[in-house]
Amino acid sequence: MTDAPSGRGADVTPAGAGPASGGAAPASGGGWRRWAVNGVKIAFMVAVVVAGGLYIAGKWDEVSDAVRSMNPLWLVLAFLSVVVALVLSMLSWIVVWPAFGVRLPVLRGGRVFFVSQLGKYLPGSVWPIAAQAQMAGEVGLAKSSSIVLSLISMLVSIATGLGVGAVLVPFIDVHLLEDYWWLPIVGVAFLVCLTPPVMRFGVRLALRILRRPDAPFSYGWRVGGSSSALQAGNWLFAGVQLWLVLIGLGVDPARSFVPSIAAMSLAFALGVLLIPFPAGLGVREFVLTAVLASVTGPGVAVTAAVLSRLLYAIADFAMAGVSVAAGRRARSRD
Repeated sequence: MTDAPSGRGADVTPAGAGPASGGAAPASGGGWRRWAVNGVKIAFMVAVVVAGGLYIAGKWDEVSDAVRSMNPLWLVLAFLSVVVALVLSMLSWIVVWPAFGVRLPVLRGGRVFFVSQLGKYLPGSVWPIAAQAQMAGEVGLAKSSSIVLSLISMLVSIATGLGVGAVLVPFIDVHLLEDYWWLPIVGVAFLVCLTPPVMRFGVRLALRILRRPDAPFSYGWRVGGSSSALQAGNWLFAGVQLWLVLIGLGVDPARSFVPSIAAMSLAFALGVLLIPFPAGLGVREFVLTAVLASVTGPGVAVTAAVLSRLLYAIADFAMAGVSVAAGRRARSRD
């Protein structure tokens, strides 16, 4: 599978692709399918918006008093850090696309990534994968390959999160490793899964489980290293966001910087692992409270965790809206 060169706003379609590989569907019998697909899209977005609105409203009730007592500057800086973290996470996902023989412009990739990620506010971790498979198919990637790509993205997220957290935990409190001795072991195991030989074997196995033929998959050290490095940058800025929130709540900046990065890395990674919890609900708060215990009390830690969730929820919906608007503007110019 070979790619046609793509510039800003260009369609992403492998060279030589015909109707069987992403071209237009036959006219006969296609009308009702389009209506059904559009109906599912609308239902998904309505469910996501309702769930997101209820989620944000519920979190605001928990942190409104703390927000009113904080300097707004810390919240603005924390929000900007979340935006940078989300962009790095999106880029970590986009750089893996060429391994499947498709190159995706950042603008179109942002729309697919940010809109599909809103599915995490619904119960179960399968919704972002399902939405991403549908949307990725519209820009030239087979649905089976999109599902595998989503699983790779989750694996990179979990592995780098556990890896960063496991490295930093001893610098926070060496006694934490007595209770969580398994962290380095699990982290190393996931990092091994990111090596090209293991990843290529895993992709072939996943395609067989999905009963799909083997697809071109040129995952090498460069792709894996780039994706992992970008995801590590995501954890850095996610931690900076939590650190800025803690400063706003009166926590010592010098003592809370490293714990903030470790806490966010581990909280997100473990939250993804526990599939039944929407967006790691409850898991993230528990991990943040445990890791931050050395620098602040449980009350402040829980408040910071809830406020962090609120900032992420607002940023998720904002980035999805911006990416959709930017995509429409680019299409209108073309």
